[in-house]
This record gives sequence, C-alpha cells and structure tokens, in this order.
Amino acid sequence: MPAQTRLTTPSRGEEPALVASQIVGGPVGRFAAVGRRGWTYAAAVLSALASVMVALGVAQKNHCIRSGWGGTGALWRECYSDLPVGAEGPHGGTPWSSFGQGGTQPVLTAVLSWIVKQLTPSGSSLSEQQIYFAISAVIIVLLIAATTIATASMLRGTPWLAAHVALSPVLITASLLSFDVLGVALATLGMAAWARRHPVAAGVLIGAATMARTYPLVILLAMVLIAQRDRAHDAIVRLLAGAAGAIVLCIALAYGLGGNPFAPYSSWWHQGAGYGSLGYLVQIAGGTIGSAALSIIAILGWVAAVLTGLYLSGRPVERTRLAPLALTLLVIVMLTGKSVSVQCCLWVLPLLALTATRWRDHLMWAGVEIVYFAMVFMYIAGPSNPAKALPGAAYSFFVVLRMVAYVGIAWASWESADDLPRDPLNPYQPAPPRSGATYVPALAD
Repeated sequence: MPAQTRLTTPSRGEEPALVASQIVGGPVGRFAAVGRRGWTYAAAVLSALASVMVALGVAQKNHCIRSGWGGTGALWRECYSDLPVGAEGPHGGTPWSSFGQGGTQPVLTAVLSWIVKQLTPSGSSLSEQQIYFAISAVIIVLLIAATTIATASMLRGTPWLAAHVALSPVLITASLLSFDVLGVALATLGMAAWARRHPVAAGVLIGAATMARTYPLVILLAMVLIAQRDRAHDAIVRLLAGAAGAIVLCIALAYGLGGNPFAPYSSWWHQGAGYGSLGYLVQIAGGTIGSAALSIIAILGWVAAVLTGLYLSGRPVERTRLAPLALTLLVIVMLTGKSVSVQCCLWVLPLLALTATRWRDHLMWAGVEIVYFAMVFMYIAGPSNPAKALPGAAYSFFVVLRMVAYVGIAWASWESADDLPRDPLNPYQPAPPRSGATYVPALAD
C-alpha cells in the first residue's frame, strides 16, 4: 500500500485502522472525495472522539468515584488519581497560601489546580473530591481537544494522523491521573505556532508549558538545533526570547502571590528514585543510589540528549526531521530521570502523530503502557496484601519492557516520518536543490 494512502486514509492503508473503522461504518469508500472537507472537519471529529476515550477513563475509575480515592482500594482497583488531592484545603487565598500542593507543583499546574478548587462547592470530603474530579475531567477533555486540533493544523494534508492523540488507548489509563495534559496542550500549540512561522508565540507557549512540566524543554532544544542547522538565527532569537519572557512572567506571578516557584525543583533534587526508573530497579535489587547521585544522572541524561541532538541534527536535511528528533530526545530524558510516571506517555502522543507513526507500532507501545499501568498498581499496593502483590522481580521485568517499548517507538518514528512529503515542524528548511545540482549538507559550510 502506498505511503500516501496510509497517511490520507488510514482505514485503507493500515490494518488496525481498517479493523477499528468497523465500529463507525467501515473504511473510507473507494470513490469517496478524500480531503474535500479540509483539516478542520477531521480535527472536529477527532476532538469529539477524544471525549469518548476520556469518558472510558472515567468509567475505569468508577470505584474511586463512588468510594473515594483514599485507602488501598484505589490501588487494587487501579483507579487512583492525583487530581482529587486538589480538593483538600480551604477556598480562597492563592495557590501558595491556601493550597497545600502549590509548593510541590510547577507554577501553572498549581494555578490550574487552585482554580478548580475555587470552582468546587463546599461539602463533604467525598462530594468535594467527586466534583473536583468531574470539573478536572471536563478541563482535560478540552485540553486534549486543543492538542488534537493543534496537531491536525500542522498536518493539513494528512489531518487524520491526529488520531494518534485523540484515539490512543493510553488516554483511558493516563489522562485522568494528573494535569500533565496542560503542559502537553501548551507545548503542542507552541509547535503549531512554530510551524506557521510565529517564533515569538511558539516561545511563549513552550515557555508556559515548561512552567507546567519540564519536558517541553526537550521540544525547545530540538527546535533550536534544527533551526540552527538551517541558519534560521533570527527565529531562534525570537523563540528563546518568547520562552524566557513566559518563564520570567510565571516566576514573577508565583513570587507576587507569595509562593516559591523554585520549590518543586529544590524538592526534586532531594527526592529518591521513583517508580519506573532505572534507579528504582537498583533499589529493588537491594542496592542504593543517593538522591544527589540520581539528580546528577538525570542531569547527565539532559547532557546526553543535547549531544545526541547535535549529532542527529548534523545529518543531511532530508534525513533529519524535527518531530522524530524531539521524540528521541524526550525518550532519553525520560529514561534517565528519577521517575517515569504513568502519565509520561501523554507527552509522546503529539509526536507520534507528527512522525506519522504506524498504528501497529503505536498499539504495541500502548499495549505495553497499559500492562505497566496495571502492574505498577499491583506492586505499589503490595504491602497491604503481600499474597496478592506483584513481586519486585516481576515489576522490574515490566519496567525494563516499558523502557524497551519507548526506545522502540522512538526508533520506529524515524522510518515512518520519511513517509511524510515534508517536515510539518520545520518551516525554515531550505528548498531542495534543483535537478542535477549537487546536494550539500546544511552544516558543511
């Protein structure tokens, strides 16, 4: 099947999409006018379908919605979420004066959590948690829709690739665990602005995303490296200025409201190994790695990402695209970090769409993610019932399997991205040489 068919009409070109299309009437017809309605139609349909995936996530957490998120039942039923924690504390004040999580959350995440708290009416502890969770779920649906629309806008000729964001099975298990999707949405909107040659807006959005989670710095790094290769120096300056401005503004906001925006990062430095990390595997095996050593390893992971990015971005223009580069660097940073949370998978979804990842590869990776989701809760809940618990050795196996899946999906993205007729994230790429001309790599001068 030609690559173009796979990209424009996935239900014709990929077996998983063909099978899934039977739910909504089957694959696109032979004589259908593909693309006649434009990318906005695809974005609208996919955004609506994304709400169904989040609704399935709500159903998966039915036990906790009825009984609360405290106790070991939330772990054994695998419905635990960090979101209801935000329902604690009094109304009013600021994210740092009245909301306990404000000191351990990045600025924008703390602000969003506080806003939801203000929208939650007073009542019993359980009712406040339920309403807080319901409001959070609506916000998450809107943020996923924004991410889907932004992704489709970058893939106007192949907008159905945004289904990698809207219809990924990992939305069921991971989307309602935290407000990570806030950072994902801001970063994706930033990428869309960059793709349309608005570097200042892109910098502001990615800088804001960094104030929700730190992973967007990887995307910023990939943009700078590719733009540097293509000699788009003015765009780099505007991009970094926009990002710096957004970060400074968020820091000033936190200080102005009586908070310490650097507290989460100071707390991170003193934390030990978290679930899903290599350091935690050492801990299971009986070894110990100090928090400072783990922090240094995580920083070295960022250094490795920079060096890898420098090497990969120095290859010929037609072989190095921004999205697979960003996904590769993201995986490096994730796997060398102090923890690899279940919701980390959400950061991968827009990049899977932008690399035109095959659904076969996506579903294999997502399958490992969902299995790990079940296993990590069985392991965490172990102390309450050792007879039912997942042994440490078995949990270690699933951690390693998950790491292999992340490496595999990053590797596969390089091949699949070559099927795209152009790089959707690189508006500054030089025009290809005329027929008969000798190709000269961008960094050869």
